Amino acid sequence: MTTLQTDISAIIVTWNSSQWISNCLKSLMTDLRSFCYKIVVVDNASADETPDLIRENFPEVILVRNAVNEGFAQACNRALLECKSEYVLFINPDTEVIPGMTDTLISFMKGHPEAGAIGPTLLNTNGSLQLSGNTFPNLKNIWFESLFLDRLFPKNRFFGSHKLSHLNRSEVCKVDWTMGSCLLLRKEALDKAGIFDNRFFLFFEETDLCLRLKKAGYEVYIIPEAKIVHGGGSSHLQNYNTNKIIHYHRSLFHYFNKNLPAQLLWVRVAIFIRSVIRIFMWLSLYPCRTQTAKEKFRGYCEAIKLCLFFK
Repeated sequence: MTTLQTDISAIIVTWNSSQWISNCLKSLMTDLRSFCYKIVVVDNASADETPDLIRENFPEVILVRNAVNEGFAQACNRALLECKSEYVLFINPDTEVIPGMTDTLISFMKGHPEAGAIGPTLLNTNGSLQLSGNTFPNLKNIWFESLFLDRLFPKNRFFGSHKLSHLNRSEVCKVDWTMGSCLLLRKEALDKAGIFDNRFFLFFEETDLCLRLKKAGYEVYIIPEAKIVHGGGSSHLQNYNTNKIIHYHRSLFHYFNKNLPAQLLWVRVAIFIRSVIRIFMWLSLYPCRTQTAKEKFRGYCEAIKLCLFFK
């Protein structure tokens, strides 16, 4: 087991997370008992009782309260001001750590100096697997997703290459990037690559960071023996509302504008076509007056505006 000399900081960004945060913190603190650690929670102006719940029940947690919702990237960067540790663990409030996760991740880091960032295996609440390691976004993958080819042929190495669904997830996997819902970084690597880009309000901030880690000479891995339950991932499609669709596409365009500017025009074309297809798809369900259909319809209408007017 890892000794008390190991120094780790855990960062959680909350926004109206009262239904999850207690379970997350309890499981995380239990898993960190063999470490010298600190936990920093940045609350992005929650309208529920999240901050009060943390302050009253977890006094050892450093709580930073933002007056406005600054987004995930900026909140993480604010928490990093409190962190001088050897390792930094970013973890979502809608997660439950399975015992031994942190020790497994740290042990792998110690044995693999080339690892700049690693993630555990993400599980749904029913125990099924969430695919959490991807290749970097590119024009090919955007078109495959837009035309549903990645869903029609998920195990195909060509059409399913973006989500790497063909990989054997029972083995350590080297990936381009993995989800920020639970991501351990070597602080030395983070210092070299730089902190999160504040221009990403939500989505693609960890993708951009992992790209910079790769450019700095580090690798990114998924570790099968380390596991965490990600409750939010289980209901991802249902929770993918109008605002999230807008944030997703704005961040996608920013990612390409920053890292692959020559491809941005064709990405906008692909997203325009994708949005039109999905508007008609959700419009067909709109008469049923389901909230999901309404949210998706409005979201993809806004995505078309972004295709035309993104700067």
